Amino acid sequence: MWQQSFPVKCQDSIASNPYLSDKYQMLNYARKMTPEEIEMMRNTSLGTRVVEGCTMRAALSGVGGAGLGLLMGGFMHAMQPPPDIDTSLSTMEQIRQSYKGFGQACVRMSRNFAKVGVVYAGLECYLERERAARDLPNAILSGCAAGGVLAFQGGPSGMALGCLGFAAFSAVIESVMDH
Repeated sequence: MWQQSFPVKCQDSIASNPYLSDKYQMLNYARKMTPEEIEMMRNTSLGTRVVEGCTMRAALSGVGGAGLGLLMGGFMHAMQPPPDIDTSLSTMEQIRQSYKGFGQACVRMSRNFAKVGVVYAGLECYLERERAARDLPNAILSGCAAGGVLAFQGGPSGMALGCLGFAAFSAVIESVMDH
């Protein structure tokens, strides 16, 4: 019975695998596609499917978030009050002291923005595909997940506050943009 759904080459490898019981040999993760879906897949180029996929959207959001985080980290570090700097030093030495943590601040902010971008965009895309709708609940759930991931080190209460904050922010932004 299960052998009819696999090519001959796969049948032999499945049947000869001593570690799989009958229950797992018949396991099928993918649902059967309708003829319309098969035809649509044939007519869509591979490049289009890759670019419009959730993985690529999440990856691009992560890269964009990392770039924006680098810029924001540099800006925020430059806006901090300067540490106690010895004014008897040369100008170059004073600049070195004031920008000592510049790279670390940029990397930290870049990492956080990339996390938010990947989690938010990936989950929103997944929810859009599963629910077949682009609406406010997708943004709220995605924002909640992104806020929770970002506040993971703060423990359960920090994650809950992060979830609420990002979900509220996502709801406001989506409402303003009328999606």
